[in-house]
Amino acid sequence: MVTCTKKDIVREVALKTGIDIVNVKEIVQAIFDTMCEGLAQDGNIEIRNFGIFKVKGTPERKARNPKTSEIITVPAKKHISFKPGQEMKNRINQ
Repeated sequence: MVTCTKKDIVREVALKTGIDIVNVKEIVQAIFDTMCEGLAQDGNIEIRNFGIFKVKGTPERKARNPKTSEIITVPAKKHISFKPGQEMKNRINQ
């Protein structure tokens, strides 16, 4: 399995578009920043034919410390889930 980094994405976009790497890097960073802001405000980002990013919440719960058997409260938190779109599913399964 190969990991694709932001640097790899910038390089690929620069090669495909002919735009220099410095400008592409700024554009890619702006896209990621905008996505983070959108998730923080609305909780959803839908990109057609790509997928849906959603912020979901985990409620507060009780847990047990295995070393001391003490009951503690785990605070509520949020996490991001991703559901791929149909076109992405089709490309991955080819």
